[in-house]
Amino acid sequence: MACKRLTTRRATVASLADGLLRRLEPALTASLSLGIASTLGDWIWQRYLTDGAIVPALVHGVLFFVIVAALLGRRTDSPGVHGRLFATLPAAGLLIAAGFYPVAGFAGYLGALLVSWVAMWLSFALLHRWARRSSRSTVSALARGVLAAVGSGLAFWAVSGMWTLPPAETGYALRLTYWTFAFLPGFVALLYPTSKQLSASRS
Repeated sequence: MACKRLTTRRATVASLADGLLRRLEPALTASLSLGIASTLGDWIWQRYLTDGAIVPALVHGVLFFVIVAALLGRRTDSPGVHGRLFATLPAAGLLIAAGFYPVAGFAGYLGALLVSWVAMWLSFALLHRWARRSSRSTVSALARGVLAAVGSGLAFWAVSGMWTLPPAETGYALRLTYWTFAFLPGFVALLYPTSKQLSASRS
């Protein structure tokens, strides 16, 4: 009897773990993908570019949002969703990257970074909802966007000391880990599915 109860408990734990992994997989994939892209960006900036180079920063913003568009659209086969994501997110990335400099002029670097960070996550949440024609309300999407900005912002702050050192001193493997860690709370807030969404994905 005791052996049977133990087997049942193990099966229950395994089922719960599998369900949690299914729910977290989109966020984990997005965070790791952007972690890789951001680490590659660090390497390019370190080797070939200088701080304050505006045009490369704008290109970086657009390419970053192109990657996000691909990640947000990867779980659907709808060309319309892909088209809307690729039509709007890169433009949002350009606007946010370009807006960083005038905001920094009166709010300082940290102020501009905060505004850009919040704007980034809100644009992810709202444009993802719009592109998918989701039944989720705008208020719900905004709430997820704010939660993503706060959660990911706190994670980024927790590891922010890394960016005061050159990549050669921290190592790119550590940077990849920290970038992934920083993005993860945001994408969990955005992409963690409801039970209804999870059931629909299985059918």
